Amino acid sequence: MSACKIDGRDFREASYPAVPTPANFQNNALTVANLGHATLLMNYFGVRVLSDPVLFERVGFTIDSVLTIGPHRLIEPPLRPDQLGPIDVILITHAHMDHLDIRSLKALPRSTTVIACEQCGRLINPLGFYDVRELKWGQTTVVKNLTITALGAAHWGTRWPPFGRSYGFNSYLLNRDGVGMFLACDSADTNLFARLHDHPPEVAAFSIAAYDPWIRNHANPEQVWRMFTETGARYLIPIHWGTFRLSKEPIDEPMRRLLAAAGDASGRVVLRSIGGTWTLPAAVRTRTTDATAR
Repeated sequence: MSACKIDGRDFREASYPAVPTPANFQNNALTVANLGHATLLMNYFGVRVLSDPVLFERVGFTIDSVLTIGPHRLIEPPLRPDQLGPIDVILITHAHMDHLDIRSLKALPRSTTVIACEQCGRLINPLGFYDVRELKWGQTTVVKNLTITALGAAHWGTRWPPFGRSYGFNSYLLNRDGVGMFLACDSADTNLFARLHDHPPEVAAFSIAAYDPWIRNHANPEQVWRMFTETGARYLIPIHWGTFRLSKEPIDEPMRRLLAAAGDASGRVVLRSIGGTWTLPAAVRTRTTDATAR
């Protein structure tokens, strides 16, 4: 590893297998890059989507848009904000500071549509975004032919615990061209997601860490694997691991336990590295769109 600087601060440079190259993402596919924590950069058949953007060295309380007091990244961001390329949609699952990061939002174009949970507009609207849409569970909106439906989770939304205002928390079901992706909010063990099984998405992203000692709000890897299989999805993208130290479990434990829980089906766990990029196989896309057409 070699040293580098971000915002004037030294990092130990991560040994990324590759750095995402958004300019090469094709508009006729679903491509997903893992930027660390819950931040996924997607080209969803031509619609550029960014989830829970956390793009700087820390998350927490920001002073004057420059100084942030809070947890420090263990691994540098794979891309700077100016390397993301155009973004059509930002998805905010909940108001916790490691998901709704004001400094990161300020670094993104105000022309981007922001989809957020209930009450989060009061945090986002002052930033100057032209189109901010709050969704309640069960509500749907459409951006550039990408359908976005808000669903529930077993979590909570307070931003300043234990005294802060309560905000909503959303999972999201995305669909375009008949191809579905489920982005789960942080969640404790629940059977809420089993209702997706009748019309399963191709891909599901689940948080896999922060369960020790927060098991009442964050499922452990074995629970995540069961919840994933209940959705009926083909592929699992693990998120919310390896970027910040927010809990007591060893930093590499969540992925090890997840793969052990998956056993012989571990090949369904994709995008296992921060900085990695994955594209939904063309054969899956073809089968899905053919079935939708029928």
